[in-house]
Amino acid sequence: MSRTFARHRDTIRMTLRTEEAALLERLAGEMRTSLERSDPDDPVHSRLFPPAVLGDPAAEEEVRDLLADALLAERLEGLESVLGVVSRARRHRGRLVVDLSEEEPLLLLQVLNDIRLAIGARIDIEAVDREQVGPEDALAYPLAVMDHLGWWQEQLVLLLDGEET
Repeated sequence: MSRTFARHRDTIRMTLRTEEAALLERLAGEMRTSLERSDPDDPVHSRLFPPAVLGDPAAEEEVRDLLADALLAERLEGLESVLGVVSRARRHRGRLVVDLSEEEPLLLLQVLNDIRLAIGARIDIEAVDREQVGPEDALAYPLAVMDHLGWWQEQLVLLLDGEET
């Protein structure tokens, strides 16, 4: 399996298969839609915006009033930035290739983490016994996507830590 992220001169290069780029765009779009709805009963919203103050509803509401808009805007900007990264990729040998700017690897890590958390919230990952999930199970695909995105994160972390992948 080829690497998605690798050092290229002084930068990190992202190389995606066409279907990986489409998946990332779809997931980012779905995440944006979910965040824009701001439904507090949505498990994604609950997972990405957990209570900042436990045991004091008034203090929690005050903190949420102060920070909620900024946190939401930051996540939405991150999603748009990732979509921008994918859109500026060039075709090379049947793949999409883009050299990341200095801040984009960390941004990608954050967005990939948010997407993985969102998928996990949607499927109630804490209640899933992976040993019981077969290839035809409805949970097999979201788990595979989470694992694939986790593999991307692992590559980025190793590169950012100065280790070659």
